[in-house]
Amino acid sequence: MNKLTYFFGFFCIFLLISSCEEQQRGFYTPPKEYSEQRAIDNDSLLSFLQSRFYNYEEYAAAASDERITFTIDTIQGVNANKTPLADQVDQINVQIKDPEGVYYDHTAYILKIREGVHQTAPSIADSVFVTYRGMLLNLNQFDERTTPIWFESLSNIKGFSALMPYINPGTYSTNADGTYQFDGFGSAAVFMPSALGYYNQNSGSVPEYSPLIFAVDLYTYNATDHDGDGIASIDEDVDMDTYFDDDTDGDGVPNYQDVDDDNDGVLTKDEYDANNDGVADDTDGDGTPDYLDKD
Repeated sequence: MNKLTYFFGFFCIFLLISSCEEQQRGFYTPPKEYSEQRAIDNDSLLSFLQSRFYNYEEYAAAASDERITFTIDTIQGVNANKTPLADQVDQINVQIKDPEGVYYDHTAYILKIREGVHQTAPSIADSVFVTYRGMLLNLNQFDERTTPIWFESLSNIKGFSALMPYINPGTYSTNADGTYQFDGFGSAAVFMPSALGYYNQNSGSVPEYSPLIFAVDLYTYNATDHDGDGIASIDEDVDMDTYFDDDTDGDGVPNYQDVDDDNDGVLTKDEYDANNDGVADDTDGDGTPDYLDKD
């Protein structure tokens, strides 16, 4: 059982059960405020990025079909002239929604290690075929996959899926024995605050409130349409808040899993673009496309 796929869901259940028991015993400690922990994590990340470097020279010398293990070291001694990670990363903003529906902006740092040769990158909702390495800021490894595996990005922690649009995949060919040969695949890493990872969950190997590092190699991906209604899952995030909980008809099934998004008895795939002009139909011109409009 792969940790990244099932770890988050298992510990959500575990946390809920444990929290209920702790509350009954009077030992429950509520999670820290996002705004408070966000500042602490960002300070830790910036300090780390300013004083560390990654094995960029090894990547530069590698063949286009060679997977390199992502490593980080301290800038000191014989490594005093290395380029710090802080000079190589880009900032991205990721929103986290609390139980009351309030959004908090969090900064993550993206390191583009090598460009994939494919022209397009996956969305945060797509299925990806990857290898990866997960580390804490003390550089302890808590997870690794050296053989490619398929992941549904929406089932992963938010910081992992947020990295996907910043990696382009490579190309592949089929060998005589039926296996695949990948070439020119992209690699990138994300340095994320704890809110984009496991936050106040403590797994033993990942302590609570731990900022995380994931280095990922992307071999290929599949654009997803989870409900087969003809609308890509990424486009079913109607309010574009990166939470796929939009439920237009209020039937308890989120749009990306609902074959009739407005519950009008007409399947979404049959009323999204009935005239085949490539644009969502809006028959009554009220600004709401037919597939989301009961009227």
